[in-house]
Amino acid sequence: MDNLIIFSAKYLIFIIILVVFVAWALASVKSKKQLIIMLISAGVAALLLDKLAGALYFHHRPFVTDNISPLIPHGDDNGFPSEHALLASTLATVFYFYRRRLGIALFLLAILIGTGRVFAHVHWPIDIISGLVLGIIAGWAGRTLAEKLYSPPQKASD
Repeated sequence: MDNLIIFSAKYLIFIIILVVFVAWALASVKSKKQLIIMLISAGVAALLLDKLAGALYFHHRPFVTDNISPLIPHGDDNGFPSEHALLASTLATVFYFYRRRLGIALFLLAILIGTGRVFAHVHWPIDIISGLVLGIIAGWAGRTLAEKLYSPPQKASD
C-alpha cells in the first residue's frame, strides 16, 4: 500500500504532464497555439494564486505537527496550498475546456495525487482542497485571457 501512496504522491504528476504534452502534440496547429496561450496564462495565474495563498496562510505539514515520518522526503515548509494539487488541477481545467473527457480524467488523477499526498503525511486535506480549487480558478483565468487574446480551442468534445 505504501508503494501506491508514494507513486500517487510523488510520481503521478509526471504522468499528467506527459498526457498533457501528448494531447498538445496531437492537437491541430490552431489548437496548439490556443492551448499554449491558455497554459501560459493559467500557469501565471496559478503561480500568483499560490504565492498569495501561501503568504496569507501558513500551515505546518502533518509530519511536522504530528511528529511522524512522511512516506516521501519533504522539507518542513508551508504546505498551503498543495502545489502538486494546484498544478494538476490547473492542467485538468485547461484541458477540460479543450477536450472534456480528458479534463475529467486529469482531474480524477489530480484527486489521486492529493489523496496520496495526504496519506504520505506531507499535506492536510485543506491544503489539497485549496490547491484543487485554486487550480480550477487558474485554469478558468487562463481560458478567459486566451479568449481575449486568441479564439479559444474548439468547443469541448467527448
